[in-house]
Amino acid sequence: MVKDKQRYWCGILLCLSFTTGEAADAVDITPTTQPLAVPIETALQKGLVIDWPQIERLYDSQQQSFIWHQGGKLTEQGRQIFRWLAAADQEGLNASDYHVDHLHGLIYNPSSEVLVYRELLLTDGYFRLARDLRLGRFDPQSIDPHWMLPMDDFDPVEALAAALSRGELEQLLNSLRPNDSAYLQLKHALAKYRDIQAKGGWETVQAADSLRPGDTDPAVAMLRQRLKAESFQIEEPVPEPNYFDANLASAVKQYQRRLGLLVDGIVGSATRQSLNDPIETRIAQIRANLERWRWLPHEIEPQHLMVNTAGFEISLVNGDRVVFHKRTVNGKLERQTPSFRSRVTHLVMNPLWTVPRSIAVQDILPRLQQDSEYLATKRFRVYTRSGDGWGEVDPLDIDWDSFDEDNFPFVLKQDAGNSNSLGRIKFHMPNSHQIYLHDTPAQGLFERPNRAYSSGCVRVEAAGQLAQLLVEYAEQPQTGWLQQALSSGETQIAPLAKPMPVYLTYFTSWVDTGGSINFRPDIYQRDTALMLVMGEGIEQITAHHASSVENPSL
Repeated sequence: MVKDKQRYWCGILLCLSFTTGEAADAVDITPTTQPLAVPIETALQKGLVIDWPQIERLYDSQQQSFIWHQGGKLTEQGRQIFRWLAAADQEGLNASDYHVDHLHGLIYNPSSEVLVYRELLLTDGYFRLARDLRLGRFDPQSIDPHWMLPMDDFDPVEALAAALSRGELEQLLNSLRPNDSAYLQLKHALAKYRDIQAKGGWETVQAADSLRPGDTDPAVAMLRQRLKAESFQIEEPVPEPNYFDANLASAVKQYQRRLGLLVDGIVGSATRQSLNDPIETRIAQIRANLERWRWLPHEIEPQHLMVNTAGFEISLVNGDRVVFHKRTVNGKLERQTPSFRSRVTHLVMNPLWTVPRSIAVQDILPRLQQDSEYLATKRFRVYTRSGDGWGEVDPLDIDWDSFDEDNFPFVLKQDAGNSNSLGRIKFHMPNSHQIYLHDTPAQGLFERPNRAYSSGCVRVEAAGQLAQLLVEYAEQPQTGWLQQALSSGETQIAPLAKPMPVYLTYFTSWVDTGGSINFRPDIYQRDTALMLVMGEGIEQITAHHASSVENPSL
């Protein structure tokens, strides 16, 4: 392999050396090419992996001309691509993955012996970083089996060749990262937290008991400094730093709100555990979520629904504006809500609910065996096979104790109404996971910090308001029909003239519309594997895992 590549590049150099005209003037080298092949061999012997098929495709398209050199010297275009590679850390990636460590020693070396080596590393570095910014550094399916969003098609060779032909290299480089403002905000947050890290991070809060407003304790002074280190608003100076005053209580509530904790202004075990997570854990969490943004499709429709299952929230986005933002209830740990893309195509008012078999046998059957009137109370109907069809049977005539998960020949359907588990509105979205958005009669769950209570579907706060907005965005006639349909009590299905794209995602860190960074416990334990492959230390991973598992507010 080494000799084949030596011959390939020697042929290119000989061609360039003896060609007349512009191509010959572009590279200032002698016809002797043997010394220039040595660095390539050295690179391969050192274990540097070069994407040779892509290299050959690109240089074939450029008529075997150098891209980053002219007159035997690195061009401004070459320096630009190096600066871009060296800035990969700012994207939450590792610049060393793009040959930057090797290039640092070569980039300003005037020797002709390193010219080909430098050219190859710059080009291969581009291939790697272009793919990683556009598609993600790691294959999402190998890390998170619940991430089922499709990957874009992207050819870094075609993209670079087209940009070079148009003289638009800078535009190409700037277009490769996700273009959503949420990604850029999270990237800026990464820079902020690295700056905090460079200044020494923060000290832990050592307190034997909970800290409450009105307490006087040396740990209160530690708490002030800890919150100040993360840029929370703390009044200073104060007459008594050890006194837990109202201003400090307000800052604690702000912290709890941004970390997805119970907002009570009290530093109990969950808040203290979160406060004592090291700065490195925060940075690792931000980097993991920047990677998730790169996993998303590069072009997301201007109008769309974004469901963040880790944050228990849903947003309706119109361009750069969030026009609807509410809380959600998502799948519990053993029935996780997957990440995928679909479209809301229909609204179902006063829906019936055909209970999935898994829920019927795992959740409802045990209740029936304790309370035979449960189905009647909740307005369920029971159907069993009768000849070629299904017939309704009286649930009180069934000995439920004689059935189990492997022997359950029934279908359960819940009538429309206030007690229906889907509430008054279902947002139908075709998908293979049998997941949809819907209203809920259990409105009290929206007040809890952890809202992983469903069997996978997403319960939406203020579902009626969302339905009205979807109708408006579909530009359907506004004649009050939606409210009339809901008030009728009858099941009605209405297609949306313009289906609304919906993305179900999993972000444990993001910047909100007020510009504040938010972090959430890793409810589905999906951050751990991603942090591991991204090269985070075991200390950061362990701290993050402990914060999610031991948080009593969950």
